[in-house]
Amino acid sequence: MITCISSASSLPADASVYGLDVSSSMEIRYFVAVGLGITLVIGIIGNLLMVLVLAKSLQSSNNPVSTMTCTFMVNVTVSDLLFLLYNVPVMLLSFIFEDWVMGPFVCVSSQSMSMLTMFCSFYSMVATSVLRYVAVVHPTHDLSYSRSQRFGLVTLMWILGFLVSLPSWLHQGVAEVGYSTYCIFCMTEFQTFLYFVLFGGVAFLPAVVVMAICYWEIIRFLWGWHISGAHADLGRHRKNRKVTATILTIVTAFIVMWMPYWAVTFLMANHSLSPKPLVYVVSSLATLMAYSNCCISPLIYFAFSEQFRLELSKLFRRRQRGKLPKQIYQIHIALRAMVSR
Repeated sequence: MITCISSASSLPADASVYGLDVSSSMEIRYFVAVGLGITLVIGIIGNLLMVLVLAKSLQSSNNPVSTMTCTFMVNVTVSDLLFLLYNVPVMLLSFIFEDWVMGPFVCVSSQSMSMLTMFCSFYSMVATSVLRYVAVVHPTHDLSYSRSQRFGLVTLMWILGFLVSLPSWLHQGVAEVGYSTYCIFCMTEFQTFLYFVLFGGVAFLPAVVVMAICYWEIIRFLWGWHISGAHADLGRHRKNRKVTATILTIVTAFIVMWMPYWAVTFLMANHSLSPKPLVYVVSSLATLMAYSNCCISPLIYFAFSEQFRLELSKLFRRRQRGKLPKQIYQIHIALRAMVSR
């Protein structure tokens, strides 16, 4: 038996199957499309600013932990930018048009790139979590890595992301049913079972468990223990708290925003969801939530990290010397006004 999962990109074409009339399906599609458009604008601006600030911090950092943290967060930001520049526009167009109109190459590559960038970003967060654990709980451990070693770790994350995306490269494709064209993911029943076992049980859940253990130990150390003796450096202790809270918020946002999307995908693959209007609405909103995650990290950094705001302010002071476009400077002023309210 062959199991075919209609990707979120093809959901608009399925609206009538879910019992929705044309007017209702158009409202949902356009609502999601507008949300994706907003995500695209905010995400590109925010992640470009993130790259500039993190690159500057990476150049000026003499602390091995800060250097490694910046390296991993640059990797997260680059992954999000690639996702924004390719996957979000493809998804936006697929919600505007009722049929899949972008051909087989875009169908295969967009779904595969989605998996690649998502898991590259995810594994970078896992590495950051382990790094924070070692830096906080075992501060005497040497975390100095050469540039080539850092490059090797980043390359490993992209390789892992590519391995997770392989099923999409092999099984994603375009199919015509009646007068409609779909971008679908087709495998046998056994392949589908194996895919979700490997996806959830090997690629995702163990990493989540590792992060949960790391942050549990970090929280116990930073918030549960009294500071004394060798740990009496209050300034470093407070800085560790702030950095931990920022990264933990980014990780939590990633998991929470992607989980509904994959839960719906899993239930659809197992034929556990009957085609009802509510299922279509939930699927569409879950897609919007998941894709919006790529613009969240810069907002969290700006809201939580005083150091990030300081570096951003330094960056925008160049405006006074005519080194930055006026539009980018105005964005900075608007962000400062939002935070100061």
